Amino acid sequence: MGDTTTHAPATLSADGRQIQHGDHIDTIESVDTVFRAQRKLSFTYGAIFFAVTLGVPASSVWWTAWYSVEILGGFTANYLFVGLFYFVFLWVMAWTYAKQADRLDERLLAMADDIATGTMNGGVRS
Repeated sequence: MGDTTTHAPATLSADGRQIQHGDHIDTIESVDTVFRAQRKLSFTYGAIFFAVTLGVPASSVWWTAWYSVEILGGFTANYLFVGLFYFVFLWVMAWTYAKQADRLDERLLAMADDIATGTMNGGVRS
């Protein structure tokens, strides 16, 4: 059973600066602004993930207490971090990334609403 709803085709304004999908209007500038922010967010979280993930084996190379000194019930700091804290870190990072990405989507929708009501100046929120 496929989707039986009909979607209005996208229309491009005469100057080529706006595109409308039903009631939703975007400009090149508003989409570019949000995409730049999304790219920055993605690279930031990717760098954090890479640094923390690389930090585990690097800590084992440069800091012998990280893997050889028992700190809690026979567990080393390395084992506790990788076995527990790393997964908590990943979940928190994924949750915060999703929340920030959702805010960017809401920002694009707000920009589209501003464009539709004519309260945008040159593609930047006033």
